[in-house]
Amino acid sequence: MRERTEDSGASAVSRRTLLRTGTGIAAAAVSGGLSVFAAQPASAVVGTSQRFVLGGAGGNFFVNAPLHQPYWAMQSFAFDHVFGHIYYVQTKVGSANGDLWVTRTDMTGQILGAMAIHGFDHGSNIAIEPDTYGSPYMWVPGDWRNLHPEDPDSKPNSHTIARFKYVDGGDLSYADSAVRKFIIHLSDFVDCPRPAIDPYNNRILLRYMGTTTPWRLALFDLPSVLSKGFVDDTPLPRLAARELPSNSDIGLTDDDEFQGVTAYGQYAYLLYGGPPDKTTDPAKPSYLVTLDMNDGGKSVRDIFQTHAGDTVLPGREPQGIAVYRSSSGPQLAFGFSSKYDSDDPVQFRSTIFYKSDLT
Repeated sequence: MRERTEDSGASAVSRRTLLRTGTGIAAAAVSGGLSVFAAQPASAVVGTSQRFVLGGAGGNFFVNAPLHQPYWAMQSFAFDHVFGHIYYVQTKVGSANGDLWVTRTDMTGQILGAMAIHGFDHGSNIAIEPDTYGSPYMWVPGDWRNLHPEDPDSKPNSHTIARFKYVDGGDLSYADSAVRKFIIHLSDFVDCPRPAIDPYNNRILLRYMGTTTPWRLALFDLPSVLSKGFVDDTPLPRLAARELPSNSDIGLTDDDEFQGVTAYGQYAYLLYGGPPDKTTDPAKPSYLVTLDMNDGGKSVRDIFQTHAGDTVLPGREPQGIAVYRSSSGPQLAFGFSSKYDSDDPVQFRSTIFYKSDLT
């Protein structure tokens, strides 16, 4: 399910609107575990790391598992690697109010709990910061509203990043005092921030609408963000920043929609693709893309068309990508929403595949 203001290549909002909607953010640190890479000073270069082989070996955590709200579509997910849980956000088809269901499952997709959150976002990317069993900190884009309702080209989207504790059975609004709200203070920031956590390196990657290019990526150390926020000035600047190439730069079409971003080491990983027009139609192409945060401009490290689930998931649409810190090593997980329209109303289910080879 496509986010109304998202577009993989060029912004779905006019350049005039982009330049009028600047706001700002900050956040927190992942607990547990040492980095598998040497600690790096704040600089424009991230230390060398391995990268995932997009066409390499992999598997799945589960296939066609229902989530808490079966009539709402999964948009993204993230892992609590300390306690072996997965957290998903689901949005109601056609909704524009930023309300989401959060579902907590074990690693096989068995539902353990759920939480309602209001006024946050479409849910296209979230991050999880492990803390206590069944109650990590969630990082979710927030402040879902239209900054310029008088402008017919302007649409609702998120403007900050929110951090709050997940609680089974919870019911939370963005305005509640339990939500820590972070304004983004980046000189090239316009709107629509999306967070992802690298669980091996205590870093956060941010995708956002930029002033110099339609979409940008910036990488930060989590402890620095927790104390100083998301800033691009000294003494705690972003570790690396770069343009996010457009769909045409990557070699994709306008129909190949952005569906998620994550980070591991010096690399950012993105998921692209869209749903078929009908659940009985063949699956549309889906792609995994690797970008090197030490490169710039329109450079692309790897692109791979994945056929995972394309013959067994009706209405297959890519939804979310995240790194799982497993006991056997890092896994690049990517999800799909499947759609069953034989029921009234339509029901959705979730599938998560992964890649595990590194080079």
